[in-house]
Amino acid sequence: MTAQKSIGKTVLQYGIGFSLLYFLLIFFSHTYVIEQLSNESRKHRLDKEVESFQTIIENEVPTPDEIGSMIDRFQLLLEHALVVEVKDGSIIASSNIDQTTLRMVSRKPAGFVEISQGADDLLGLKRGFGIDSPLSSVTILEMESGLAERSSGAHLTLLAASALLLVVLLALVGTTTYLALKPIVHIKEDMRRLQSGKQPRLNPDAPEEFSPLIKQFNNLLELASRRLDRHRRLNSDLSHMVKTSISANLAILSDTGSLPPSRDDIEFMTSNLKDLSRSLNYRMSKADISGRQMGQTCLPIEIANNVISVMEKIFPDKSFRINTSLPNNFSWPMERQDLSELFGNLLENGGKWSQAEIDVSISQTDSGLTIEVADDGPGITPEAASKVMDRGSRLDETVSGFGLGLSIVSEILEDNFGRMNIGPSETGGARITVVLPFPE
Repeated sequence: MTAQKSIGKTVLQYGIGFSLLYFLLIFFSHTYVIEQLSNESRKHRLDKEVESFQTIIENEVPTPDEIGSMIDRFQLLLEHALVVEVKDGSIIASSNIDQTTLRMVSRKPAGFVEISQGADDLLGLKRGFGIDSPLSSVTILEMESGLAERSSGAHLTLLAASALLLVVLLALVGTTTYLALKPIVHIKEDMRRLQSGKQPRLNPDAPEEFSPLIKQFNNLLELASRRLDRHRRLNSDLSHMVKTSISANLAILSDTGSLPPSRDDIEFMTSNLKDLSRSLNYRMSKADISGRQMGQTCLPIEIANNVISVMEKIFPDKSFRINTSLPNNFSWPMERQDLSELFGNLLENGGKWSQAEIDVSISQTDSGLTIEVADDGPGITPEAASKVMDRGSRLDETVSGFGLGLSIVSEILEDNFGRMNIGPSETGGARITVVLPFPE
């Protein structure tokens, strides 16, 4: 069995991991950008310096000695190395460049040049003169010491700033995690109060991500409470009726002066036992109601056709017609036995009281699954309809002919959060409309 994980710890783990990844990406991307900007700045500066020196050379046309003096001044001013190559093959260079670097510069083509020197990568710019000039090229090469150290210092500063931002980011992640998961603490506290009996349901005032779960949980609690109440009520009624029936029969059988029982006594006992059997069947039907079950689906059209086939055998002189635009494989989230019981009681009620025809209509509307059963019988008065839909009414309080089946339908609808309406049909009989809502 997989060990349970804490949402808070999981969020923090992922938050820290992604924060570190974000930190590395930011650090390396900033480092790359800084390097690129630094190189562009250095190249631009070198380009201006070369252009300025080349302009002076071309305008003044100095002698080699004068060029040497100019190179020395540039060296003092800029701390850069200058190399001037003459077309006769001679080279005039500043004193701060060694022979190895000089040879490397002379072999480089015109353009930006990079020369490795210890920890530093020297950057320079080599540019050629025109055909008429006695000079071949001029090269200005950066010679500042400590470029690597300054670069490392910049990187360390960037690293420190990034680390500070990472700490701030982790603090924000932790705070966000705490605030986001705070409602879960309230839900856990609700669960403790629920288990201790201090409150009957979970508080529905929760974040929208948890609201459907809490609503389903509360619905399950409500369904369990209804089942318990129904079973207690049925057991109480059944116990009362069994005791009454047994007492009546025992009174007859215990009367030794009237043994054997008379014909009237036998008829009374038989009627009593039939009533008891009918009551047991009725209460067993109510006890079998499952209510809305998550993960359970059924096929309403298939169930309706099956129930109609049975009713046509029970009422061979009646015509059962089904009207629907839904396909046979249309499914609905409901326990199959409940829907079969609902169709069976509705159609049996219609078969008992209709003259000739019972119309069944099944459709899916904005409200949910709608089932209508209309017959051409005498109909149901509003007073009788109101008593039929009085949930929890006892068997001996139900309306004759209607109370049994429709009371069971009412119980099924109660546990499936549906509703029933009884009205007149177009032919003057009863029209019973049942609406089963979409699951939330």
